[in-house]
Amino acid sequence: MKEKYLIGFVFMLCLSYANAQTKKVYDEVKINIENASVNTSKSDFAAAIDGTELIFNSEVKVPGEKKKETYLLYDAFSTAIQPVGRLDDKGDYQERLVTRIQEGPMSICKATGEIFVTQSYEEETDIQNIVFKKENLRLAIMVFEEENDIWKKVDQFPFASKDYSVAHPSINKTGDTIVFVSDMPGGFGGTDLYYSVRKDGKWGNPENLGRGINTSGMEMFPQWEADGTLFFASDSLGGKGGLDVFYTTLKDGKTSDILTFDNEINSNADDFGFFTGPDRRYAYFSSNRKGGKGNDDIYVVLPEEYRFNVALISTNTNKPVPEVKVNLMNSKGAVVAEGYTDVDGRLPLSLPLNEIYELTANKPGYYEKVQNIDLTPEGDLPKQEEVIYIDPSHRLKGQVVNILGNDPIEGAMLTIAGNGTAVDTTYSDAEGYFKADIQPDLDYLVTAEAENFFGTDVEFSTTGMEPGELFYYFQLYPLDIGTRIGLTNIYYDYDKYSIRPDAARELDRMAETMKKYPDLEVHFESHTDCRGTDEYNQRLSDRRAKSTFDYLIRKGISKDRMTFEGFGESQLVNECSDGVECSEELHQENRRTVFEITKSKITQTNQRK
Repeated sequence: MKEKYLIGFVFMLCLSYANAQTKKVYDEVKINIENASVNTSKSDFAAAIDGTELIFNSEVKVPGEKKKETYLLYDAFSTAIQPVGRLDDKGDYQERLVTRIQEGPMSICKATGEIFVTQSYEEETDIQNIVFKKENLRLAIMVFEEENDIWKKVDQFPFASKDYSVAHPSINKTGDTIVFVSDMPGGFGGTDLYYSVRKDGKWGNPENLGRGINTSGMEMFPQWEADGTLFFASDSLGGKGGLDVFYTTLKDGKTSDILTFDNEINSNADDFGFFTGPDRRYAYFSSNRKGGKGNDDIYVVLPEEYRFNVALISTNTNKPVPEVKVNLMNSKGAVVAEGYTDVDGRLPLSLPLNEIYELTANKPGYYEKVQNIDLTPEGDLPKQEEVIYIDPSHRLKGQVVNILGNDPIEGAMLTIAGNGTAVDTTYSDAEGYFKADIQPDLDYLVTAEAENFFGTDVEFSTTGMEPGELFYYFQLYPLDIGTRIGLTNIYYDYDKYSIRPDAARELDRMAETMKKYPDLEVHFESHTDCRGTDEYNQRLSDRRAKSTFDYLIRKGISKDRMTFEGFGESQLVNECSDGVECSEELHQENRRTVFEITKSKITQTNQRK
């Protein structure tokens, strides 16, 4: 096992996505652990998944310099992975990397085509293929490139030294960050985990991952996986004995809580080199525990249950759909799982393998969704986050534009309230368009707002509405000098000048706008319909303008920022003049207030992030 401390083989799937918190791996899931078919009577190490193949490391005999003298060294081999994670029979494998010396832990980055391999420090390797004959062997990381399935050495990773080892690389998806093991001076113990960042083709100085993960003992065999989980082995973190497998989340050089397994993956022997297959449907690790075929053996972890999330997404908006009822039935028609999606549209599931399940998703306002979940060896297992799209029965679409020229407004915020409660928020795209899911039998108020524009809203009801789509066109006034904002919702009852409740909503929006843009100044005009004398209507419009002025002052707007004027019936907007018979609705169009911006915005407050 001492040699394995130095040259043992491990691999990291070349992906980088970090969660803020590490999730338990195989938590509360029964697993089976099987001895792999490729193991020999010598030492074999779990290695890497490369597509549908497992790369592993196995001891082979090589001739020495003297007659009949032989030595053992490690070579890299590969074999096919069966759908459930088991391996092809022993013998169905081929040598993967051919060098003059033995290969150790490596990491492959598909993005760059590079392979980082642990080998002997090249400046002191003067005996071909017999790397353990020399005492105080130092290790370095060699960089290879893949070309037509052949790996060619191109460089040596920096920081190698005759005084200490740099080994066990684990590279991220983009090839710009690497985690490795070293016993260089300044660490916390025998070997520590370090990382380095590559910028402009040059690797930065190694940074120790810190005391939170490194101990006074040995930390090694890092495996940085797609979800940000960093698996590693340690003999000093309070495990069951020897090396044990631990894991954490690694992001930006920082680690989270250190976790370990509560099952048979760790033992009182040495357990190391842990990494998982696609969506954690299986995993591999190595151990010299009792009952194996050789000194070190590869073990396959086969869960009896598969844990994953279903994520319900709207086909209209691509947004999560909460409170969807989900049922799953087995082939006998029995319900084996059910629940509701959370605010992020997710529902965690844990299902026995080797079964095909029927998933049914239902929510009012959406068409029923039925989909099979195939957990058989022949099926395509769902991802750890299986996205299921669900079709809304009622949809809202629209466009937000500048009323002066009808240019689209990008980033306008649409707030959607149903029956008086905000239910959704969405934003317009580069062309001003937006989408939202709406529910049947609700009264809606949709408000459109954008920076440097005066907002507006629309009311509608889906009560009695057949499944389908509504489209609304929002025209917003820019807050520029000279803009005249016709607040068509500020109407007055006949012969009245008090502010109606429906008008208060528009004036409240004006007050909020003037608070947000404290350098904005306005002049507003009040108009009447034609009924009554000219003199009476002039006095009525003056009183209406004054009531608007007083209302905004009560809302906290300084009187120095506002002027007002009444125009009586002198500026009608339709044909309803004296002597013309019109409906009340047409007369009401003339009872209105118009704001004109006299000083444009200079500063803003409370901008949306």
